Amino acid sequence: MIAAIEHNRIRSLLALAASGALDPAEETLVGNHVRNCPECSAQLDEWRALAQGLRRLPTPQISAQALQRTVALVREASAAESERRTTRKILAPLLAFSWLLTVLSWPLFRIASGGLRVLFDIHFAHDWRAFAVFLAWTWVAGGVAAFVLSSHQQRHRRLA
Repeated sequence: MIAAIEHNRIRSLLALAASGALDPAEETLVGNHVRNCPECSAQLDEWRALAQGLRRLPTPQISAQALQRTVALVREASAAESERRTTRKILAPLLAFSWLLTVLSWPLFRIASGGLRVLFDIHFAHDWRAFAVFLAWTWVAGGVAAFVLSSHQQRHRRLA
């Protein structure tokens, strides 16, 4: 049973042995097995003949135009990835800052509205509604600003 498993393992290495892709330990293992196994020896000879025939085939050459297009695509992809990393580095702290401001804005609103009541004799019947409107307009303004900046950046990239 163990010999059959070892035999199958060696058979799976024969193509790699024919192409010279094995490490020295595996090469020795295959060599020892092939000396004692005529079936694997014949199969290794077939793989070697195939590998030798493949080596004689001409290597296809890429055209200069295809190479230039490929280089341009790689550069474009690299620039886009760099831009995404930069955007993440900028947006993460901004997002944390915006959430901090959102959490702190309620106490600040309460302080300011209380000061306004005293100063201008204004009465906010429902402070939470005024705060909700304030937050909604703040988030809408932030979304509009993000959209405008994004579209400006995309236009700038297209022109470049």
